[in-house]
Amino acid sequence: MSTVPTVLPNSGARASVQRLRAQDSGHEGAARTRAPWLIAPGYSLSVPRLDQVGLRHSSFGSDAAAAQFATVLIELGIGSPSDWIACGREPAKFLRRTLDRFVKRHAEPAIDGAFDLSVTLSTDPHEWCETEDEPDGSQMFIYMEAASCGFVNLGPALTLCEKEDPRLPVTFARLFLRGLGRLFRIYDDRDAEEHLSLLEGSYDPEEDREALAALPDRKNILPACMNQRPLGRRALKAILARMAPRNRVLRLLQATLELDRISRRVRFPEIPETVREMFCDCNPPVPILLAIYRQGDAIETCFDDESQSMLEQTPEPWPLIPFDGTDPTSTKRAFGCLSGALETLAAARRVLELVPDWEAMRRERQRP
Repeated sequence: MSTVPTVLPNSGARASVQRLRAQDSGHEGAARTRAPWLIAPGYSLSVPRLDQVGLRHSSFGSDAAAAQFATVLIELGIGSPSDWIACGREPAKFLRRTLDRFVKRHAEPAIDGAFDLSVTLSTDPHEWCETEDEPDGSQMFIYMEAASCGFVNLGPALTLCEKEDPRLPVTFARLFLRGLGRLFRIYDDRDAEEHLSLLEGSYDPEEDREALAALPDRKNILPACMNQRPLGRRALKAILARMAPRNRVLRLLQATLELDRISRRVRFPEIPETVREMFCDCNPPVPILLAIYRQGDAIETCFDDESQSMLEQTPEPWPLIPFDGTDPTSTKRAFGCLSGALETLAAARRVLELVPDWEAMRRERQRP
């Protein structure tokens, strides 16, 4: 069983970390190289696993601060007194075990095989943002990072939905992308359109005529069914109410509505301006999912182009949840946000499982 890695702050020594790399992927008999450094191996309708993301472990500032935070976790019921004893009353070991248990308890088995993410608990907003002052636990962060980008072709699901109602495809796609996109960065048609706009604005109409002509047609980014107006909640529920209980489209939309409901509940705390300024020179977060509508479409082409530079600078961690580790209320809220984020990923996995032809990643273990 794989786990979501727990990363403690101020890392000195690290275990080996999985590197982002180009992989071969095939679909319908056509094998080709996926987006370099980001797309994971396997069939094109698959999403990478959580396996083999490296663990980084170290001390937590002073033992006194770590022990105080451990006390807060035990008082909240997030940490277990038995774990404190089993860890020999060593705060760093206790914090790692507590985070491991928390993640496993909150949907980690469901996420495994769907998204390639790590979870970090730190006194700094990122590993390269270490402060010189010894942390006292009053400024803490939980953040998540994608080690690689997942991949799903929503086209078969759109075809399935269109057989029931012409407006169901766009309703499903927008509900799914919006539900997951509230908490995580995904790459979809809106990112592709923005990328094409930037390229068009950077080319000279005369000198770069051939380059402009080679760009994907923005009018063809979306399939025709996606140009419909999404159904409202009342109209959607009326259509779903007429479907048989075992209807695949019904189950797909019910799972998507559940994803939307879960993600709506999560409200991340506001990030302090001083922390935001630390990431002004960072790249945007690595997307956790690339959503296309047909093989080799404009979205995939734009992603392949953008992926070349996604790791040129450190990507911003996201979600980033700041909190006060000395305050039980703030700590409880932060772990509630983490729980909601994990449950959102698990709900997204349930939707992906209902997309025709989607397969969870099957990957051989790599040597260090």
